[in-house]
Amino acid sequence: APQTPAPTSDPTPAPQTPAPTSAPTPAPTSAPTPAPQTTAPTSAPSSALTPSASPSPSPSFSCPDGQVGFTLTLTTDDYPEETRWVLKQGNQWSTGTMIASVDYLTTYTKPQATYIENLCIEENKTFMFRIFDKVRDGICCNHGKGEYSLALNDQEIHRGGEFNRKEQTKFEAISSYSNTNAPPGIKVVTEPKGGNLDSTNEDEEEELLSKLPHN
Repeated sequence: APQTPAPTSDPTPAPQTPAPTSAPTPAPTSAPTPAPQTTAPTSAPSSALTPSASPSPSPSFSCPDGQVGFTLTLTTDDYPEETRWVLKQGNQWSTGTMIASVDYLTTYTKPQATYIENLCIEENKTFMFRIFDKVRDGICCNHGKGEYSLALNDQEIHRGGEFNRKEQTKFEAISSYSNTNAPPGIKVVTEPKGGNLDSTNEDEEEELLSKLPHN
């Protein structure tokens, strides 16, 4: 039988993958760039400009339609018990309707203290406010620096304190009063020494005051 001849040379070896000649590229040694951070502004933004004149404000207390907020702010002197006041509606003191009052000795008891009285009064009517000092030296400035102010809808219409026995402010209760448009009809009269604001003498007036209902 025929015989397979022996190979004359060794068989071709299988291919081998050569080992890499260098190590792989190393991972980056530096940390990644951090995310950006928002820097706070170095100064606050400019504030909005305040208008030079504001519209007529509503009073700091509520009044029904057809009424105006009236505020008396009174700082007493060293003898608060000597002060009283009366608010009337009308054109003449003797015939006016009493709206509110406080009496001597009972209401104001703390020296150099501030009292605030809030009332709702009828719009577009005439009112008269009188403040009295029992010993004729007002509430400023010989015995403490007292003062008082009157306001309509939080806008001041008169400020005083230096008078003798009494001072009267006559005004119209106008709701549209603002610090740029003074209401018409405000008239302030300070009683002169030895005189009276009207024909009523002092004894008669004291008697009338004592009969008025008061808060």
